[in-house]
Amino acid sequence: MMPKKLAAGAIMLTALIISGCQSEQPKAESTTPAASTATQNKPPDPKLVEEVKAMLAKHDKALNDKSIDAVMSTFSSEPTTVLLGTGDGERFVGQALIKEAYAEIFKDYDAGTLVSNCDWKTGETDSAGTSAWLAATCKLEDSMKGKKRDYVLNVSAALEKEGADWRFVMLHMSNSSSPPPPAGAAAKAKTD
Repeated sequence: MMPKKLAAGAIMLTALIISGCQSEQPKAESTTPAASTATQNKPPDPKLVEEVKAMLAKHDKALNDKSIDAVMSTFSSEPTTVLLGTGDGERFVGQALIKEAYAEIFKDYDAGTLVSNCDWKTGETDSAGTSAWLAATCKLEDSMKGKKRDYVLNVSAALEKEGADWRFVMLHMSNSSSPPPPAGAAAKAKTD
């Protein structure tokens, strides 16, 4: 059985990405060398942004409706397409395994209960309009048989355009069962 972490993460992934990427936000600061971010100073093509948003909305609706076929239509049919979770063994490669993962995910929440609030998000499309990436951190909630759950989810994804449609080629969702480190812990770790 798939670990609860992935299930919770995957459920909220879509809500996270949808809510996180539907509203435009300034690009996050990057430490990537300028040579690899040639499009960084160009504004995103509004048409491509809307196309990606539409695909994310389709995935979100499919999750909320618990429609496995609709969810799977948002993933590439390439055999290397992957869904990743947080822990060991939470790697699902190819349509069959991704479909099995979502079947398990659907068991962990009631339809229509997904709510997300993404306080950080970023993403970009390539200049050719054939690939995109996105990342977000969101606070999520859902419920199962009336019992509410709250958690934070980090999501990253890579998408490719197949014909007229955008599809996930990689989707990674992670959430931690432990509390975040105390403020300043990251700075202290760098100096140790």
